[in-house]
Amino acid sequence: MNRAEQRMYFLNCRYIFSHYGREAQKRQLIQELSELITALTKNDLENTIEEMADVQVMLDQFKINDYKILREMSIIQQKKVLRQLERIKQGEEIKNDFDGGAEGRIKAFVSRPR
Repeated sequence: MNRAEQRMYFLNCRYIFSHYGREAQKRQLIQELSELITALTKNDLENTIEEMADVQVMLDQFKINDYKILREMSIIQQKKVLRQLERIKQGEEIKNDFDGGAEGRIKAFVSRPR
């Protein structure tokens, strides 16, 4: 999406959320999550992608309409990724005793340019 398309997407998400309301959209999010779980369970890639998009649209509606959700989700997501990288690093350090090079690979991965 280019900037104009992104702006329109966010405005449309805000409108849809306002039109249906928080409770209706919460029920819709639950429905979309259920459909995503079903698609994942069936290993149906095409349907999984579509359901992931549906879930993302619903999540975006909640984030766009509540700055607290947007801000806190961003902070929590970053913490969770960093925590998981630390877990990987700790696991790789255990492997390091056997293969002699895991620690360097983890440092390179974590510090690589984005």
